Amino acid sequence: MKSLDSQYVTASLTRFRRHLALGVALLLALLGGGTALALWDSHQAQAAEARQAAANVAQTLAVNVAARLKLADNALHAAALQQRLLPASTPARGAAMDTIAQAQQAAVPGLTQLLFVDAEGRALDGSADASLPASAREALDAARATPARLVVSDPVRLPTVNGWGLWLARAQRDADGRFAGATLGLLAAEQLATDFRHADLGLEGAAALRSRNLTLLARLAPGDGSEVPGIGSAQASAELRAAVASRPERGSIVARNALDGIERVTAYEAVPGYPLLMLAGLSTDEYFAPWRHQAWVFGSLVLGQCGLVLAAAWVVYGAQARQVRARHQVAQLASERGALLDNDLVPMVRLRDRCEVWHNRALAEMFGYTSDELRGHSARLFYPDDAAFERAGRGYQRMPASGRFRAQVQMMRKDGRRLWVDLSGTFLPGGDTLWMMVDITAVKEREEQARHLALHDALTGLPNRHLLQERLAFLLRDAERQQSPLAVCYLDLDGFKAINDEHGHDAGDALLRGVAQRLNEQRRGNDVVARIGGDEFVVVLSHLDAPEGEVRAVERLAQCFQTPFPLPGGITATVGASIGVAMFPAHGQEATRLVTLADQAMLAGKRAGKGRWAMHGA
Repeated sequence: MKSLDSQYVTASLTRFRRHLALGVALLLALLGGGTALALWDSHQAQAAEARQAAANVAQTLAVNVAARLKLADNALHAAALQQRLLPASTPARGAAMDTIAQAQQAAVPGLTQLLFVDAEGRALDGSADASLPASAREALDAARATPARLVVSDPVRLPTVNGWGLWLARAQRDADGRFAGATLGLLAAEQLATDFRHADLGLEGAAALRSRNLTLLARLAPGDGSEVPGIGSAQASAELRAAVASRPERGSIVARNALDGIERVTAYEAVPGYPLLMLAGLSTDEYFAPWRHQAWVFGSLVLGQCGLVLAAAWVVYGAQARQVRARHQVAQLASERGALLDNDLVPMVRLRDRCEVWHNRALAEMFGYTSDELRGHSARLFYPDDAAFERAGRGYQRMPASGRFRAQVQMMRKDGRRLWVDLSGTFLPGGDTLWMMVDITAVKEREEQARHLALHDALTGLPNRHLLQERLAFLLRDAERQQSPLAVCYLDLDGFKAINDEHGHDAGDALLRGVAQRLNEQRRGNDVVARIGGDEFVVVLSHLDAPEGEVRAVERLAQCFQTPFPLPGGITATVGASIGVAMFPAHGQEATRLVTLADQAMLAGKRAGKGRWAMHGA
């Protein structure tokens, strides 16, 4: 009999050992797999955040580059108009052209040359044809082929200083519409890269301006000195070439830079209105350092938990081996399995008719209740309101069809704080259900932060161009329903560059934040204030009173600039604003057109004199 008992105990222990090993393996797999999944999700969220951050920088710099090219293009236009007004034949014509060129060069930083040539490339001031460089002739030929747009050449060595430049060419036509020559300007590429140093790129980030064929025009990266490597070449990674080929307007890659070998998350954005690409890259080593630290901490915790699980399994087996009867063995096994389930890592609860019949410590800690407060109560305790409880109940009713239920729902702790929970449930024999809950509040918050960064200006917190378009489209639909006028105001600061140059970029940033604050203080309930790049803002004024409600509203905006702005260091600065206004429905009914018309009105008003506002078509 004793031998039979020994054999029974041995067989029971063998079965128990197998079951225990399987349970430990499953629990370790759950711990490891759950941690790996959490780290993977965290890495994906971090990567998405890095791509969005790089895209925001690339978009901002692209708008700034477009603004500087627009300024140069305006100078070419203005010079051409003034040149055509000169008498056809006069001894002083050449000197007058020189005066026009020098005036426009002084108005555009970095514009080192400005030339007037006919269709054959001959200088209109009578100077020798040989003075036109080959690169300028190529730009002239390109302007002949595409007379409707500004031609931007590949980079060329500047003739007078150590640096690189771009030939800009704007075609001119005669009275019959035929190509009659061009106005050429040589713009220093360094001028286009002026804003790169203000971008938030980290210690190892990089910003680069390239042509559509990826020829490098300007670049800022760690270690760049006076001679930037790669300028004028089309050296680029295979990943970048493939991405631009498939998505030419905007996109992002993760690759090692072909010039310095640093791996970066790089986003590129087409420069609006020009055949150029703006690239901004964030170092993966630098950006993912917090995630690697998190992975190390989580890995250490999981290894510690695995050690505890293995130690607990060893204790369970030792205790079970000391039992002499199968009843004691079964009781001990059930007790130890219960101890494994009642862990501090994975919150679990067993429900019958949506009421608690068992829960572990992790669940009580997650929701801030004591065990007695949860025992026998309805699962309604975990939900913020009846509607959320009913929505989960409808999914609960569908469980018999699949046997499982999983969803991301919002729940509530005892103290009223809301949590986002990954809820997973399964049916048990007898009709009960077992639920596991994972707190994903931090992941949801990062998703919301990433969305906010994508739609708001990082410096001022105002809506950016994308959010402006969304809100303006909504206000236009509302104005159409209400048959109410709406004004789009395009603001450009007067004197901002001088303050930036005199007091530094920190002062310039403080000034932009001050302007944003004052414009927001003038904003009414449905109005929109947005920063669209540099020192340019857009204000949308809705529900205007008639008649001439827009006049009073725009004058209130102008009053924002009458009081000096406080800057760091106890100094103050005074700036003005040139404002262009376009009205709905009088001037247009589409968001992009109204912003464009307001911009054109602002530029026209600024040419007439700064510090004033101008209505489109006035």
